[in-house]
Amino acid sequence: MIKYKKLPENINELLPKARVYLNDHPNVSFAYFFGGYSKDTSSPMSDIDIAVYLSEVPDLLQVKTDLLGELIEILETDEIDLVILNTSSLPLVARIIEMKETIVDKDPLFRQDYESLKLREYFDFSIKEIKILKERYLLDRQSPYTEKVQRAG
Repeated sequence: MIKYKKLPENINELLPKARVYLNDHPNVSFAYFFGGYSKDTSSPMSDIDIAVYLSEVPDLLQVKTDLLGELIEILETDEIDLVILNTSSLPLVARIIEMKETIVDKDPLFRQDYESLKLREYFDFSIKEIKILKERYLLDRQSPYTEKVQRAG
């Protein structure tokens, strides 16, 4: 969701430049758009959601700062949410994978293995999470994620 100002009117022309930048970056193994711009459900209040998986990074914070700075220049906006998959929570990673548009894929087999592992871990985690929440809070609300888990379990 947008924080301060609308995206540039030419944002759709700028997005391919972000893809090229991320593809050329030596530390980016794979990257996704997620959120509104991955599923063509963007609105005037949207921001740009980008997730990246980094390889061999001695200083993760510095690389994230550099990536974000360059993306702000390329996309001509600071309405960017940059997620580093290496350090993100399992529920966030699973939700990103479910709504992703792959924009960089330097090693498809590695990316597919990563996605498979994270979704399996999340599936195992969510079964335990739902059980704990039901026991503690008598949770009866349904979400798309809890419905999937309950059908599979």
